[in-house]
Amino acid sequence: MSVTVSSKLVELDNLIPRVVDRECEVFEHSDIVDEERLVSGPEEDCKFHQFLYNLFSYRYELQESAIDTTEISNIFVPSQAITLPTKSWRISGREPSKYLIRDQCIISSLLMGAICCNLNNVKEQHLKIGFTTRGRELRYTIGGKRYAARPEGAAVVGPRAEYLPIISFTGWFPGQTWSELLIETFSAMLGQLTKNLSILDTGFQDQEVFILGFHGPYIHIARGFFTKDLISRVYAQGHFDQEPINLQFTRSYDLFLKEDWLEATRVLTRLIRYLLSGTARVGAVQKYSK
Repeated sequence: MSVTVSSKLVELDNLIPRVVDRECEVFEHSDIVDEERLVSGPEEDCKFHQFLYNLFSYRYELQESAIDTTEISNIFVPSQAITLPTKSWRISGREPSKYLIRDQCIISSLLMGAICCNLNNVKEQHLKIGFTTRGRELRYTIGGKRYAARPEGAAVVGPRAEYLPIISFTGWFPGQTWSELLIETFSAMLGQLTKNLSILDTGFQDQEVFILGFHGPYIHIARGFFTKDLISRVYAQGHFDQEPINLQFTRSYDLFLKEDWLEATRVLTRLIRYLLSGTARVGAVQKYSK
């Protein structure tokens, strides 16, 4: 299945409404995370310490292995034709990096969990968010042909047995091209979209899909918006040929830099609040926030 993806790097305010500031104690006296500060700093002052420890170890592994890393802006292509594989994880060069990708998933989960723990009034929300670091296959069908995505983990809601992702985690491997990053991202979006649509009693609806992804030591957030008409047309015709698919990406965030930390945690905080508000166009949110 071929599809043309039109991608755009957007500012925070163009992705999700509302701003909530968040600053971690490790940046109190410096604009860069220091390993000594992580070891000696009081843990009670910052609930992100476990995440930062894991991130530091991951970055150290990249440096020790002399792995070439870059921000997504350096490989970004505004319009890219991709071919979706029947299984998104069957991409050349990915399998040797499965443990590296596993580390990325754990880091993503720790980050999201810490942000949730620091949000005011989250515990009082009717909609509860959980986190998983176990890859699960998300199946979808286009034109009678079956496909499967396998995000590395996710933020989930609803009954545990249903596995309803509202933010999927995607991974990176050395040498990954923009086309391969899009395949990973878009496949996860389609799998998540299908899973969320499957629980709605009202048929196809406009839907949003959010992804937290890695690229080297950096993270980014991606958003896809799928209209009811697009979903119906692709389901009926079995292809995306009429128009390109529009995806939005934030820039890459280096979470060891204070400026990037503040902006990244702000967008993730805003995203969680948006999902918890019940107004997000995400099937699981629409069903279980009532």
